[in-house]
Amino acid sequence: MLYSYEFAKRLIEAAESVFQDSAELDEAGRTILYLSSLSCEISLKALLERSGYSSKETKKLSHNLSALLAEVSSCSFASTNQKASSIRSKEVVPGTANGTIGTLLESEISGGSVYPNEIRYGDVVRHYPTEAMLNCAKSVSDWCIQNDGSLVRAQTS
Repeated sequence: MLYSYEFAKRLIEAAESVFQDSAELDEAGRTILYLSSLSCEISLKALLERSGYSSKETKKLSHNLSALLAEVSSCSFASTNQKASSIRSKEVVPGTANGTIGTLLESEISGGSVYPNEIRYGDVVRHYPTEAMLNCAKSVSDWCIQNDGSLVRAQTS
């Protein structure tokens, strides 16, 4: 397998370290957003790979978190044949309408900086709060690990 849940977890740990130790420093927010988004990308690709997608297919999705989320959502739970779109509504920021994995990973729809380039480069990063994205990465990782081996890719007609 090309993609690793363990690597995604190490990225979360690195983001947590920056958040806890130096969140007030210049570029700390950008670092946390980048590491959190990268962790989400790796977790989603690991799950897709274990759900029947080839490494070539997951690479083709590039860094597009919306496309990766759509692919995972199109998979079905093997036991019930229900779509895995429940990942989108998983709450990350309790008590907020837009605090779900779906909303946070598709931030560019509401004008957020597009991962990875607009987070890595540029003067201004427009995104959800860094703590929300760090928690999103944790939720994505947990959801993917919890559902590893339970999903099958959608059948194409």
